[in-house]
Amino acid sequence: MTQGNNVTVETGQVTRRRGYWYKLSRCSICLRLLWLRLVMLSEPVGVPEPLRHWILCQHCYQALLGELSRSSIRSPLRLRIAIGLVAAERSPAAYSAPARPKTSEQEAFQKEFAVFTWLMILFALMHMVIFAIIFTVR
Repeated sequence: MTQGNNVTVETGQVTRRRGYWYKLSRCSICLRLLWLRLVMLSEPVGVPEPLRHWILCQHCYQALLGELSRSSIRSPLRLRIAIGLVAAERSPAAYSAPARPKTSEQEAFQKEFAVFTWLMILFALMHMVIFAIIFTVR
């Protein structure tokens, strides 16, 4: 209804209520899809802002409980620290390949390979020059 007069205005749109579709959640640590058995955690009141919330799978939750039982810290930050330790072990980002320093054998091989490659290139160029001279003399 519009204001002021008692006239109903139709827009011609059909309105339907859509059924609720279950939104899949992922574990906050290991990023697995969670179906039925998920654990929702939020930080206690004494933790500095921002308060964080996590959804965990059962495997990460069990690892978190193990880390909490092992911890000697009794402050409100205990949960955040334990989540960080579990995430450092179980997160997919934790498995990125670290940059390993090269050994002296690897460095020596790289130098020898570079010298060998340049010698092969010079050998091929030398032969091309010789063939060009032979074809021009004939």
